[in-house]
Amino acid sequence: MKKSLTPDFQVFWDAYGLKRERIGAEHVWNRLSAADKRAAIRGIEPYRKECHRRGISMKYAQGYLSHRRWEDEPEPPAPPPALDRMEIW
Repeated sequence: MKKSLTPDFQVFWDAYGLKRERIGAEHVWNRLSAADKRAAIRGIEPYRKECHRRGISMKYAQGYLSHRRWEDEPEPPAPPPALDRMEIW
C-alpha cells in the first residue's frame, strides 16, 4: 500500500509567510485532511495575488485555513465608475 504524502505544518507556515498566531493555525491545520492540506498550500499564491489585486490584507493563517480561503472564487474587477452627465459637457 502506498503512503500518502502529507505536508507538515512547517511547510505551510513557511509558504504562507504572514507569521501571526501560529498555535491557532496549527490546531486548524491538524484537523484538515491530507488533500485539504495540499490544496491549502497550492492556494496560498492565488489568494495572495487576489488580496493584492483588491488592496486588502491577507487573513492570518488561522483564518485562511478555518475559512478555507483557497476555495474562494476571485471577485470580478469593479466596473468603471459611471460618468456623470455633467462630466461629458
